[in-house]
Amino acid sequence: MVFDKLRHMCPRILSANLLLIAWLATTVSAGPIEEIRNASDTAKAIVQRAIAEEDGAALAIVFAENGAVIAPTGEVLKGRLTLKASAMLLMMTLGGGDLKITRHNLNLIDSTGYETGAFTFRRTGSDKSEKAWVGRYTVIWEKEAGQWKIARAIGIL
Repeated sequence: MVFDKLRHMCPRILSANLLLIAWLATTVSAGPIEEIRNASDTAKAIVQRAIAEEDGAALAIVFAENGAVIAPTGEVLKGRLTLKASAMLLMMTLGGGDLKITRHNLNLIDSTGYETGAFTFRRTGSDKSEKAWVGRYTVIWEKEAGQWKIARAIGIL
C-alpha cells in the first residue's frame, strides 16, 4: 500500500525536482568562462570601434595595468600607459581601418583564460589602394580588480 502511494508520487516529485534544478540553473551567476567570453566580446567591440575611429587611447582600456603586447617581431610593449601611447602613435601613423576578429578557442586553466583566434585588418591607403593584414592571435586573460582584462596579447601587431 505504501509502495503504491510512493510509486504514484514519484513522477510528481521528479517533476518538481527537475523544475527546481532548472530554476536554480537560471539564477546561478555566469561562471568564469562566460565572464571571460563577455569580456572578450566587449574588448572586441571597443577595439574595433577605436580602430575605426582612429582612437588609439581607447585601445588601452581592455588591458590590465601591467598588460603587455608581444609583437610577431618579438618586440614587447608593457604597461597600460605604454600601450596607450603606442596605440595613439600607431593610429596617427597608419590611420584607422576595418578590423575583423574571429575567436577560435577560449579556455580556462586555474584562474587564467586563454583565447586564440584570427584577425583581418583592412584599410585604404593615401593612394586609395586597399591594404590588408591577416594573422592569428593569442590573448591571456586575468582578473584585475574583479574584471577580466588582457594580461598578454601575442601576435596582434
